[in-house]
Amino acid sequence: MNRSFFLLSLLFASLPNFLLSQITTDRPDQTESPTTITLGHIQVETGIAIEKEQSNINTLFRFGMFNGVELRLNSNYLINDQISSLRKSSFTDFEVGAKFRIQDNEAKKTKMGFLTHISIPTSPEIFSNNEYGLLNRFIVSHDISDSDQIAYNIGYNKFKNYDGEFVYTLVYSKGFNSFGMFIELFGNESSNLSIFNFDSGITYQLDKNKQLDLSFARGLNNELFFLSIGYSIAFN
Repeated sequence: MNRSFFLLSLLFASLPNFLLSQITTDRPDQTESPTTITLGHIQVETGIAIEKEQSNINTLFRFGMFNGVELRLNSNYLINDQISSLRKSSFTDFEVGAKFRIQDNEAKKTKMGFLTHISIPTSPEIFSNNEYGLLNRFIVSHDISDSDQIAYNIGYNKFKNYDGEFVYTLVYSKGFNSFGMFIELFGNESSNLSIFNFDSGITYQLDKNKQLDLSFARGLNNELFFLSIGYSIAFN
């Protein structure tokens, strides 16, 4: 646990301090936003999720490549003393992908997008899926008012030698000046597994380019529970 917080502190301290446009992130909830990164900009979203027996440091790099298209690199560094007696921590498989804006119409108050990633078996065998996977999501958000929003994701993940997995999320969020809050339901379904979870949290805009977040999640039909703290920054 102490090692996890130390790693997080180093991660925060190493991030640069730039001043750019208003930041919109894909964390800390499980629902991905339809908003894409502006052409020429880069955004880094990182945080640590602490569970009973393990901790996971997630870092997402988002690159604005074209109008309405961003490229993405997602990494997770897992710390778990129970997985192996020989190795306690490692990066898990990297995910490389893109987000595409389908509709971003302020008049209609509805935004839509599509997100796809390829999971690449880059990590040691015990930390890896050991095969390629395709992870896809259709993304929608609806602005209820200037401060209230509902969003949802519907997706399907498939690895070659595993059953396909249907994933879903539904989140309500509200803004209060520099603060934001959310409550969310999310889960996944496959032929032999059904997982249903709840999470909630807050965000705080340090300025128009930097955001802190704090959240927790627990399983509604399983033993999931974690606390998460994160930091995001936009720059070009």
